[in-house]
Amino acid sequence: MRCILLVLPTVACAAQLEVLTLPNWQRVPVGERAVMEGGAVVARVHGPAAGFCNPAGLARLDRPSVSGTVTALEYVRVGAASLGNEKSSDDIQLKPNLVGFASALDETDPSAGGWSFCLATPTQWSSAIEVRSSTAAGSRSDDGRSSLEFSCASLAYGRPVGDRLQFGLSLEAWLIDYRYDSGTSAADGLTLLTATYNESGRRLALRTAIGSQFQLRTWRFGAMLRSPGLVVGEQGKISSSSTSGDGVNTTHTEIGDEQVGFAMPLPWSLTCGAAWAPEAVPGFEMEGNLAITGGASAGDVFASASGTATVIGASPSTSSIELAPRRLDLRMVYNPRLGLAYRFPNPLAGHTVRAHLGGYIEYSPVENSDVFTKLDLLGGTAGISFDKGPMLLGIGGAYVTSSSISDAVGFITSPGSGLNPDLSDANASFAVRTFVLTISSSYRF
Repeated sequence: MRCILLVLPTVACAAQLEVLTLPNWQRVPVGERAVMEGGAVVARVHGPAAGFCNPAGLARLDRPSVSGTVTALEYVRVGAASLGNEKSSDDIQLKPNLVGFASALDETDPSAGGWSFCLATPTQWSSAIEVRSSTAAGSRSDDGRSSLEFSCASLAYGRPVGDRLQFGLSLEAWLIDYRYDSGTSAADGLTLLTATYNESGRRLALRTAIGSQFQLRTWRFGAMLRSPGLVVGEQGKISSSSTSGDGVNTTHTEIGDEQVGFAMPLPWSLTCGAAWAPEAVPGFEMEGNLAITGGASAGDVFASASGTATVIGASPSTSSIELAPRRLDLRMVYNPRLGLAYRFPNPLAGHTVRAHLGGYIEYSPVENSDVFTKLDLLGGTAGISFDKGPMLLGIGGAYVTSSSISDAVGFITSPGSGLNPDLSDANASFAVRTFVLTISSSYRF
């Protein structure tokens, strides 16, 4: 909860509106195949997406290729228990996922390996909520919006080591962009309040990733280790303004600081996976991954900010006020992922057709925070792809929920039960359902 206007009358001291902000590392998977198979691709990925998912997948490229994946439609329904009210809000957006280019270093020499450059957005979130409520002798209106995005630019190289083993290395630049805005107006008899609050932060960090893939008969193994972020720049801003009156005095507060910093950590991560393509079922393959992401000790995301409170009226005064630091404590998480694919034996209009299916659990990295929300997620993906000559087209869908497996399955089997996510947990302030439509395409020259 954000509670900043501590010097104001009762109606102003009520907790500021809390808006859902999810920093989960993989809310929606990244890459043309990962987005249809629950993100479980570290052992099999190749082409441009390997630059982000596992650079070892660049080792055996035989021709240049380009790839792009876009979230053509993302519909988010958030249920919130905020300021004593249960509310829901909707958000519909089009978002980028991954775009990249990959090529062999020397098409005449397979041992030379390959390289790629890609842009990925592994974490994207935006949400807004409006709450209208009644006070003892009036009304209150609260509005809030938050957004969080992690973007990654990667330059990667992969090379084979013998017939079965391959390694890769990538250099990455990560940009974190966060913003929260809220506004409040309230009236309770003679007491009036108008208030706005804004905080935003941006951080640039450098990371490296090393990956490997190993082939053993019908099995394929993969692993990728990504380093913690090395910060090269950050900027954080906080501003707050409010005016309140009780018929006797009018109080105006002003807090503003454009140099509070923004310390959002990027911990190390390790993803390991094994894929199996049984000879008894031609065209079928499955992969399981475990993604481990380290934690970070509690620290200030935003430092404290100071300002003034001025009282005009019967008891005029001016005093200093201070907004406490905004804190974040990250925990280590272990997130399992599973992906399946099946290539149909008969072409359709000359196209090779594959069906894809996946699922994953995305535990929240948040241990404690007054900036970000702790909410575990359960995701399911499905898709179909068409491959003809140098061109591949994939259409996928994802369903992500914060509810239990039984609630998720119940909703899928009976969607008429309602879109609102389950808020039955007395300790939960939020619940969410997300529906995603993705389109991906690649072309091999």
